[in-house]
Amino acid sequence: SEGNQDIEFEPRCNDKCVTQSSFNRREAIGQACRTTAAIAASAVLTNPTVSNADIEGVVTIPQSTAPPEATSSKIDGTSVTVFKTKSGLQYIELAEGTGPTPQYGNLVAIAYKAYIKLPDIKGKPMKLDEFDSENGYLIKHGNGRTVPGLDEGLHTMRVGGKRRIIVPPKLGYVSGGLGPIPVGPYGRWKLNHLLDRMVEVKGGNFIFDVEMKSIIEDEADQGYYDDESLSPEDFNTLRQNIEASQQAARGA
Repeated sequence: SEGNQDIEFEPRCNDKCVTQSSFNRREAIGQACRTTAAIAASAVLTNPTVSNADIEGVVTIPQSTAPPEATSSKIDGTSVTVFKTKSGLQYIELAEGTGPTPQYGNLVAIAYKAYIKLPDIKGKPMKLDEFDSENGYLIKHGNGRTVPGLDEGLHTMRVGGKRRIIVPPKLGYVSGGLGPIPVGPYGRWKLNHLLDRMVEVKGGNFIFDVEMKSIIEDEADQGYYDDESLSPEDFNTLRQNIEASQQAARGA
């Protein structure tokens, strides 16, 4: 019916299982995103958005505060509301949490099941294929070592909540060192096999069914994971203070 859409559900790897073939897989999966990225890059060059450099010199483009789009879809014959963010990430709320939401730099404890959903092949429906699960997994939220789509999907969850996070390839296992990955050899073999299938059929999504168990403030955090960048005024003040200190040191 009008307003309904079919969801194609999608893959990933880590340093310990990175081989030349896994790099080739990521390269092949990345091919699908490069044309769009090139068009987006040209748009940025002709109409750049404002961005600020943080203390470490990393340029941060301000995040969109627009709420995700909500659409009605049918999954296995059941009508659900699917939320889609500006990045292309989709998620379905399975249970609303009542606790706080995580901030970047927090330690976040989750339980999850991870799947790959290949697109239907020659009219044959493909089911979710599980490759990993964990009842207690700890993430340093925002440190760049988690699958980007999973990290984004966790950011608006509340403790106690459950969510199905549907991750497109461009937000999946796009580089080495990203987690989570299966602990055992069979799980890693299965993941690699499913990645090969994704490349072969040129489609698919990663699916994470996640429960957020707790949020812990990291006492060792150095404060590099703020949810927002410095304002231009604060950044200029910081730069002036650093320059003044450098000049004073040279004068001494």
